[in-house]
Amino acid sequence: MDESGALRRAGWAGAASVVLLVVAVALCYLVGVDDASMSDSDILERLNDDGRQAAAGIGVPVLAAGVALLLWFATGLRRVLDRLSGGDPLAHAIVPAAAMFGGLMITGVSLDVGNAFAAWSDDFTADPNTVRSLGMAGQVLALTGLVGCGVVVAVTTRIAQQAHALPRWAVWVSYAVVVLCMAGFWSGGMASVAFALWMIGAVVAVLRSARQTPPVGVPRATQ
Repeated sequence: MDESGALRRAGWAGAASVVLLVVAVALCYLVGVDDASMSDSDILERLNDDGRQAAAGIGVPVLAAGVALLLWFATGLRRVLDRLSGGDPLAHAIVPAAAMFGGLMITGVSLDVGNAFAAWSDDFTADPNTVRSLGMAGQVLALTGLVGCGVVVAVTTRIAQQAHALPRWAVWVSYAVVVLCMAGFWSGGMASVAFALWMIGAVVAVLRSARQTPPVGVPRATQ
């Protein structure tokens, strides 16, 4: 197996996942309701706007693609951590944690935009209070999914710290990201931004590891 190529592809998958997740959230936000104080007329206007409905229709599959790419990246990151730690079982938590985040994110966004999809049908009349409830439920689920992100960051940081692969400042910054992710619902969106920035650093680390991995059939000593 060409491990260098596999890690390189996983790294680029991680970069693409960050872009797609940001785009998907932005598109779905156009029709979602995450503010319970929004007036009934504003809610109904958002739900019945054809442009916003189309944006949400694009956003949900884009979100699913972003989550799929994140899982691909997580497998590459786990491989890097396995090699760095000599096979520490802790690294096996990476992929399930990423899957937890992805599953709750998709569920939360789907609850938030479900009424907009139903509004495409002339037979559906939205109730603003129901929309508010589903919107808040979706927000809670999506932000709770950041716990999975916190696990990814915590495991990666712990293994890298034990291997002395990170400077001290990077270790403490990463642990701060863990705290934000664990308290995602109360962070006012800062946890999502912090994790996205951390992901960029993790992508760079995986790509660097790919460059340091000899191609198939080439001894490491010749690199």
